[in-house]
Amino acid sequence: MQDSKRTVKSGSWIYGINPVIEALLSEQSSVSLVCVAKTCKNLEKLSASAALKSVPVNIVGKNYFDRFGNVSHQGVCALIERRNLMSLSELLDTAPPEPLFVILDEIEDPGNFGAILRTAECAGVDGVIFQSRRNAGITSVVEKTSCGAAGYVPLCVVSNIKNAIRSLKEQDVLICGADSDTGVALWETDFTGATAFVLGSEGRGMRRTVGELCDIAVKIPLFGKIKSLNVSVAAGILLFERKRQLDTKKK
Repeated sequence: MQDSKRTVKSGSWIYGINPVIEALLSEQSSVSLVCVAKTCKNLEKLSASAALKSVPVNIVGKNYFDRFGNVSHQGVCALIERRNLMSLSELLDTAPPEPLFVILDEIEDPGNFGAILRTAECAGVDGVIFQSRRNAGITSVVEKTSCGAAGYVPLCVVSNIKNAIRSLKEQDVLICGADSDTGVALWETDFTGATAFVLGSEGRGMRRTVGELCDIAVKIPLFGKIKSLNVSVAAGILLFERKRQLDTKKK
């Protein structure tokens, strides 16, 4: 370990103990540098994890973390290069026979984006597809909120998700748009084949032109006074309903 001023390297910054440790463990990201505050309680654990990958650890002052703003960085950050960013063709070539995808239509809130990635990874999703514009993108906030999941789930960045949907339909992937107004109840739909769930932004939902490309619209029936769910919560319900259906089919 060594004291350091700012080291100039290429890549993107992530922060927080769990995201950094997960990045060190993941084969889908390459960590080139770990920076730890002198007062970090997890210095020994982080140093050991970094040593296994021969990643240098720099001891830095608390002002080093000002780049992340007023967030809970826990006195640790890392510089990484992504290995799990794919084109749509690469994603389809590496996907299993009956894949499960999530398509994000203008999810601009990084907290929601990160939470969706965490849920998608836990549900065994084979890829998350999102546009290069009008989406939160893989920022340090997304990394932190995903609790390391951004380094595991395959990520596909496209210029236009409508074209991506058309390509998936050509591969016989069922395109299911989440629509709380017009959709049929999710448990009335068979998701056991190749499936992609389309999630729109909170407030606006899916764009009309995106919804028109979907094979079916599904909804999660609600029984309280509030008429909508957080998009990351909705993602979890949809994805694990698909998992339940698959498990039931195998019995």
